[in-house]
Amino acid sequence: EDCMNSSCPLNVRSVLLAMKEEADMHVDVDVPYKESFLGLTSSQFCFVPRGKSAWSSRFFQTFYAGCVPVLLNDLYEPPFGEFTSISKAVIKWPMASVKELVAYLRKIQAEYPEVIYAMQEAGEELRCWYAWPPSFAEWSWIELNKGNFNSTCANWHTRNAFVAVTKLLSTKVTTSRHRFYWPGDGLHAV
Repeated sequence: EDCMNSSCPLNVRSVLLAMKEEADMHVDVDVPYKESFLGLTSSQFCFVPRGKSAWSSRFFQTFYAGCVPVLLNDLYEPPFGEFTSISKAVIKWPMASVKELVAYLRKIQAEYPEVIYAMQEAGEELRCWYAWPPSFAEWSWIELNKGNFNSTCANWHTRNAFVAVTKLLSTKVTTSRHRFYWPGDGLHAV
């Protein structure tokens, strides 16, 4: 099947762009970063369509913008779901059903605004897990503590991407601890 335009449901970006003229939609492509971020901060829901890479910076930006990320990538699993409540803050929708998604979001917006608010709050709890703070040895660490990051992520010392990766890797360390490895059989080298 030719998936080069909005007639193909798997071409999520084209399906979204076809809705560009609708009054309550802010959909565009290849806009400057500032305009993109202003679009995110003025939205309740932010589309995160599948891109060309294995991840999307837009996914992480949505948490800082305050909108609910709507993940449109059937194969992507957001990082750190092993110990965070991703499903409380993110809508993950099948790529082939984007046209139905807009009706669903409009219904939530009209009938269940408390659900949106709860998801936005959950996103605020998650956002610092996706920040990489500089090391204590870097001068930028001092600047970080003078800036707004402490008010944005009050628990950044214990909830950040470095801590998250360390948590995930710690289980791997404990499974191989107390074992020995070397080539050969017993005391004889290969």
